[in-house]
Amino acid sequence: MSKQVTRASFTDEQIAEAFRDAGGSVARAAKELSGMGYGIVSPQLFRYWYSKLDITESKNFDHARELAKTRNAQAENNKLRRDNRALIDALGNKDAFLDGIAGAVTKLNRRPKVRLPKQVRKGKGITVEILLSDLQIGKLSSEYNTPVAFKRLVEYGESILFGIRMKQAAGYNVERIILAIIGDIIESDKKHDNSARATDTGTAQQIHDATVGIFRHVVAPLAGLGIRMDVPCVTGNHDWDGHGITMFRPGREQLSYPLYKALELLSQASGYEHVAFDVVDGSFTTQTIYGQRVLYEHGVGVSVTEQSMKAHKIKRSEQRGEYITYFRMGDKHNVCAFNSGQYIVNGAFFGSENTGIEYSSIAGYSSIPAQWMGFHCERAPGDGRFTLYDQFIIQLGHVKES
Repeated sequence: MSKQVTRASFTDEQIAEAFRDAGGSVARAAKELSGMGYGIVSPQLFRYWYSKLDITESKNFDHARELAKTRNAQAENNKLRRDNRALIDALGNKDAFLDGIAGAVTKLNRRPKVRLPKQVRKGKGITVEILLSDLQIGKLSSEYNTPVAFKRLVEYGESILFGIRMKQAAGYNVERIILAIIGDIIESDKKHDNSARATDTGTAQQIHDATVGIFRHVVAPLAGLGIRMDVPCVTGNHDWDGHGITMFRPGREQLSYPLYKALELLSQASGYEHVAFDVVDGSFTTQTIYGQRVLYEHGVGVSVTEQSMKAHKIKRSEQRGEYITYFRMGDKHNVCAFNSGQYIVNGAFFGSENTGIEYSSIAGYSSIPAQWMGFHCERAPGDGRFTLYDQFIIQLGHVKES
């Protein structure tokens, strides 16, 4: 039986030194303290202890992780990462943050522009609709952490490309891609009193990691296809350091805003003129697919029932003064579909624990890590059918830390 370890077993310097010796790895630092014989220190517990150290020492937390990553990733653009690190530390001033990122991507812009493949316009035209939500990078559980999140982003991006190529091989002309990013991209280490114990990185590092991961493994590969691409971006309740969603201009005031704008600026610097971002000030946005309107929103407060989702869609229709056919939301961590895909709830990159050690598991939820994508085609006038004709669930639970 393992000993009951307490904070009093270690000095501040021992904790700080373990973190430095581990090169910024929470897991390795926790293992080092565990080896001192006082008891088993979990990564969550170490993260919490470290977050409570003297503020001067604590500020080195994300910086140490960044230095470790830079040393171990020779293929990285080191200068860009240092620039981003400095900018993310200035999150208190989002305007300055964005100005700085603009400077960083301007430097990227010195690289040769990408050569996009020439599109062959043959076959029936289709639009690919992709949902990305509830990545909650930085979240820590027994089967999910930041390295696992990156691996699942890779699998997610590759699965999307596989789905697109399958349609192209079947003779369809993919003429448009919609990548809808609908919130909870970061976990936030300050959302609740004990949130720091359930994360393996701080909020600033989470924004950096999400920006790098989503651009490299999702946005850039899709943009590289040379197909028209729209990226509506809405915020979620985890995308800031407060409870719920802020009640004034959440799309601009929450931390998802600089993250989304960084993705947009990186796309522009990379020469992806066919990629259009829609980073909204509010909590929702819409797109039109072959004449049928789609509502995108994170979905906090909307129950996972067809009746609830339909009622919410009708309210947004009345607000916008336009008929809305489809409604897409996240938040509930479980892929669900109602009425032949008219109403879709997207899943999460993590699944529910089965041991009762974190929120979803404590509350009794059960879900597998998954994301949704669908395929639309234009209908003839008076046809009466939805443009959505096929769906693909990207399961991610098999991707784990090696």
